[in-house]
Amino acid sequence: MQRKKLRAIVKHAYENTAFYHQRFDAAKIKPDDIKSVEDLRKIPILTKLEVQKNFNSLIAKGIDIERCTKVKTSGSTGIPLTIIAERKASYMLAANGLRHLVENGHKLFRDKYVYLSRRPPDKRTRLGSLLTHLGIFRMVTMCTRDPIGDLVNELIDFRPDAIKGSPSFFLLLVRELEKRGDMIHPRLVFADGELLDDRSRKLIDSALETKMLDIYGCMEAGDIAWECSEHAGYHINTDLVVTEFVKDEEHVAAEERGDIILTPLWNYAMPLIRYKINDIGAPTDECCPCGRGLPLMKVVEGRFEDFIILPSGRIIYPLVTLSFFEKIEGIAEYRIIQEGKDNFILQLVLKEGYKGNALAQLRNRFIEEFGKDVTINIEVLDAIPRNGKLRRVVSKCMPREQFFSF
Repeated sequence: MQRKKLRAIVKHAYENTAFYHQRFDAAKIKPDDIKSVEDLRKIPILTKLEVQKNFNSLIAKGIDIERCTKVKTSGSTGIPLTIIAERKASYMLAANGLRHLVENGHKLFRDKYVYLSRRPPDKRTRLGSLLTHLGIFRMVTMCTRDPIGDLVNELIDFRPDAIKGSPSFFLLLVRELEKRGDMIHPRLVFADGELLDDRSRKLIDSALETKMLDIYGCMEAGDIAWECSEHAGYHINTDLVVTEFVKDEEHVAAEERGDIILTPLWNYAMPLIRYKINDIGAPTDECCPCGRGLPLMKVVEGRFEDFIILPSGRIIYPLVTLSFFEKIEGIAEYRIIQEGKDNFILQLVLKEGYKGNALAQLRNRFIEEFGKDVTINIEVLDAIPRNGKLRRVVSKCMPREQFFSF
């Protein structure tokens, strides 16, 4: 199934997008040369900057952007991207989002499910809304930007059977619950959006008296892989994405670290062939004791950011800052540095030729969220200095490791 879908989307990309037509011709390859995952090595890897700079030429001929769903993501490198998909593909992704739930014992007709989202509830998918309306999927979306006390009250009243959110917000949540002397006890707890490190996993598992199940995915490709109750690795959704692990332009051996390279098999509006997500992982040839036939992978290094603490004592978890950039055009790359509780530096790289008012918009957006008693200094750079993976949020007041003793 995967090979058939791979050949189809490669052919479609070559015949219907200017970017891939030029890329294939430059590499002296034709769609018929790509018959398997091994053959993908003939195609150059696609970077985030290339996606950002070639947005229009990556969109397939005949696609009406106004009839597509559009998401804006900043990814793990602080490079904002806009990704479009036809509504049919969006429904497929929403259905795929039920896979890890059902496979881990979620009862669609009975269990109450809470999704902890950094976006307000009206951003839910049409499919999710329809299923909830029909009583098939009892889902409530709660916004993590709401006051933590209000959200805790909602959770205690709702008593969810299953809950999903980012690891860093779960840390804030269990801290608030323990401070109040309350607790929730969902049967299923899913983590997504960030790297789930061992220390966070143990703390959250202990507080909620459960075993977290991690989901690995991204806006550009949807849910890529997921844990089952055996915790033997991540089951890859091979019917929806080709996942390669590459080092020095070659596929790595089992258990060897490599860059994770993705080819989503569902997005015909904006094909991404061999897209480098900037995470590190490893394939494994082990078989999961659960008996499922999907291949396994391990995530070694991914999105991992600091917390922000404001003069009021309020703690901001890192994914919240993504929303500050979502509706502001002209930013090619960014990093947030907290020098003091009331002092922030925004390092920005602007898109070539940009003449808009992104700087004023960003300063106002940060002050609106953080309060008027903070100072926002903006540095416009040609490139953001980095030592290995670029972190979006760097706090000198509350680095992530300090949270555990706060």
